[in-house]
Amino acid sequence: MQYRFEVINLERDFQTCTRFRRDSCFVSFGSYSEFESEEHSYKERMTERLDYLPEGNCHLWVQDKIIGQTEMKLVPDTEIGYVSLLYLVPEFRGKGLGELLHKHAIKVFSVLEKSTIQLSVSKSNRQALSFYAKHGWRNLGPRRDKKQMFLMSYDLVGTSNGGVPTVSKLVSE
Repeated sequence: MQYRFEVINLERDFQTCTRFRRDSCFVSFGSYSEFESEEHSYKERMTERLDYLPEGNCHLWVQDKIIGQTEMKLVPDTEIGYVSLLYLVPEFRGKGLGELLHKHAIKVFSVLEKSTIQLSVSKSNRQALSFYAKHGWRNLGPRRDKKQMFLMSYDLVGTSNGGVPTVSKLVSE
């Protein structure tokens, strides 16, 4: 099966972005309240991210269906890239496609010569914690501002091209 990443078309696919973000909050926290508290500014944040880091804010497609989403940003004045979301629709979870999202993040930040990638994950999201541990992420402990989340870190320094496959390998199975 052929998979491809395309920069999010916010005008066409904003409802899909919102649905994916809401679901990710439910999976992580067991409720939608985390997203509801930020929903009013979500489109504005996505517009800003797409303006300065389009390649990090993508949909993962299979044929004519969007099955995943990445949201990324740069941490100002640092060598850190931040992943806000790696998401797969439920029917595509557990099939090894998280690897595509992971490698996409590595590729985006390696090209920008960042040294580290960070992300936050709910302490209760055991599946995500297991995935990140398996892929070499370090748990830095609870976030200072959100105690229900761990801050995770992935070191890009010392890896050849960040361990990133060629584009043809990245988008096909």
